[in-house]
Formats: sequence, structure tokens, C-alpha cells
Amino acid sequence: MLLSLQGAERNRVVPHATLEAWLRGSGLDWTFVRPSFFLQNLTFTHVGDIRDRGELVVPAGRGATAFVDADGVAAVVVAALLEPRAHRHRAWTPTGPEALTYAQVASILSRVLGRRIAYSSPSAVRYAAHARRTLGMPAGMVAVTTAIYTVARLGRAGGLTDDVRTVTGRDARSLEDFARRHAAEWQRVGA
Repeated sequence: MLLSLQGAERNRVVPHATLEAWLRGSGLDWTFVRPSFFLQNLTFTHVGDIRDRGELVVPAGRGATAFVDADGVAAVVVAALLEPRAHRHRAWTPTGPEALTYAQVASILSRVLGRRIAYSSPSAVRYAAHARRTLGMPAGMVAVTTAIYTVARLGRAGGLTDDVRTVTGRDARSLEDFARRHAAEWQRVGA
């Protein structure tokens, strides 16, 4: 079992592609789980911007992203581990039910939280400066997140699958449902 990432099979730059190639050629049984962008990043990486500044600062332009709840990914992994023969030499790409632009994400968060969340789409350089200074991200994380958002900007992060439902029998969670469940994490202290 390898937890990879969406599009690794087409992107030789990411280390996941190297690992996948090695496993394919190793003679070992394998299953790849290639999730799209985790919804939980909104409650972790971007929580300060959303909660404290009412904004989502991401250099993704108008590119859509097929967000997925980590719970759905975990359910796919568990199913594959419990029935390894059924998932032998399979690659699953769990995504959520919809591909959203970050402007749409901000709109959904605004509606759920009852206050305006603005979407700011800075250049990669301005985002990197924001991530380092305001969010306190280490340089390596800044590079990784900048690359991820560039993939979205280029229109390569919006591919949808029904893999969560196919493997687990349950629907993938939507951003709106996720936001309702996690609204307290974005509430300002004293608000």
C-alpha cells in the first residue's frame, strides 16, 4: 500500500512517481491510493487566514480542485488493507463529489460561517512571502504548497472520481458538509 497523490502517474517530478515506478517493477503486490487535496488543509494550513483575517490566500487562480475529506481516503485505505487481493495492482484516486475553485470555496465558507471570507489569488512569489511571514511555514512547505497550487492554477487538480463510493459504498463528503462539521475551527475567539 502506498499513499501517493492525485496525478502522480503523470508527474515524474514528485517523489511519489518514483516510488510507484519502483513498486510496479519490484514484483511485490501493490495498491496505490492517490488522494486529491485534503479538505483538512482548510482547517490546518489555512485556518489562520480564514479564522483571523477572513481570507483565503492561495495562488490557484481560477483553477478548480477536487477536494477530498481525509476520512474518505482513510476508508479507502482500510478497505484495501482488509481485502488486499481485491485491490491488488489497483490505483484508487479518492476525490470529493465536486471540483471547486477557491473563489467557490470562499463563497461556501462565507455562507456556512455567516461572514465574508474573501479569496485572494496572489502570484506564487507573493504567496510564498505570505506563507513564510504570516503563516510561519518552513521553506520546504512553502515550496510544496506553491507547487500544489500551481497545479490547480494550470487546471490539473480538478479531476473527479467516484472511487470513495466504489470502494466504500458511501458518498464522499462535500465541502459544505465538511465546513458545517468544522465551523467552530474557523470561528474567531470571542466572536
